[in-house]
Amino acid sequence: MKAVRVLTPGNYSIDDVPMPTCGPRDALVKVAACGICGSDIHFVKWGTLRDDGLPMALGHEATGIIESVGSEVDTLTPGMRVFISPTAHDGSTIGAGIHDGAFASHVAIRNAVLGKNLLSIPDDLDLRRAALVEPLAVGLHTVNRGNSDETTKAVVYGCGPIGLAAILWLSRRNASHIVAIDIADERLEFARRMGAHATINPKLEDVEARLVELHGNGPNVKTKATVGTDVFYDLAAGPGILDQVINMAKLRSRVVVGAIYFEPVPINFRELILRELEITTAGPYEQELRDVLAELPHVNGEVLDAYVTGTYPFEQFDEAFIVAKQPSSAKILVTFE
Repeated sequence: MKAVRVLTPGNYSIDDVPMPTCGPRDALVKVAACGICGSDIHFVKWGTLRDDGLPMALGHEATGIIESVGSEVDTLTPGMRVFISPTAHDGSTIGAGIHDGAFASHVAIRNAVLGKNLLSIPDDLDLRRAALVEPLAVGLHTVNRGNSDETTKAVVYGCGPIGLAAILWLSRRNASHIVAIDIADERLEFARRMGAHATINPKLEDVEARLVELHGNGPNVKTKATVGTDVFYDLAAGPGILDQVINMAKLRSRVVVGAIYFEPVPINFRELILRELEITTAGPYEQELRDVLAELPHVNGEVLDAYVTGTYPFEQFDEAFIVAKQPSSAKILVTFE
């Protein structure tokens, strides 16, 4: 079969590899759809290999149908429609550090257990839609970490797939007001379709002044004016974002960092302490995978259509990968016959 693997920095290849074998505790899944994640793009950029120096398989946002199971597997049967949990794969992440990846016609799930590394897909949920569960779960976990509710005035920095997912869940949580910030106008349009009440392009507008218009002023900190935003979600990891937030945030507002910063970021602790800001991060999201699977059949299809900006057959993976790197795209899906 064909499988996408990382070779050297900036390069991947679609290689002929042996069909995975199914051990007594394993399940063989015929892949239906797999999303391209920002981490896939970074793995290729860095030329990330496995710990043993061999090529690393890609693909971890996947659904499929169980084709066969090992003799000791008693919770799964052939024909079951499943979402592959990337967070519960023998301590490793499928498509990110091990030899199994879902940009292939088949993937072997080791020590397969229903409800652990394979989750059942509801009958009323399409396999392609279900492939959105992983990025949507990351966004939901980020929102959960901010404790947002219907009273929250929220700001989301970054309207890539995770930022858009956060906007979706903030909207479904009936957050009082949601502002999306991004430098790509196309993504700001996606954000509006996902539920953002207002958008800001920092290349064209003063972010702080615009937030005062939208969220009002918070109480001054010493003599400094603040904005009335309750929660700031950093899903961009852009230069200067945290510094900007810390210098305009009101007393006891919250900051959730869900983006990955690859270099250390200086923090102004004087302003942080004066404002008593609560800063937290968003990481593991295993429970949210289950929550999203249950909720996704009830999400408006037009909203999800705004989220998926391209669907390509596996034979056009090269084109799909190029499009996924463009700021005009959101979530790109790769499908298999």
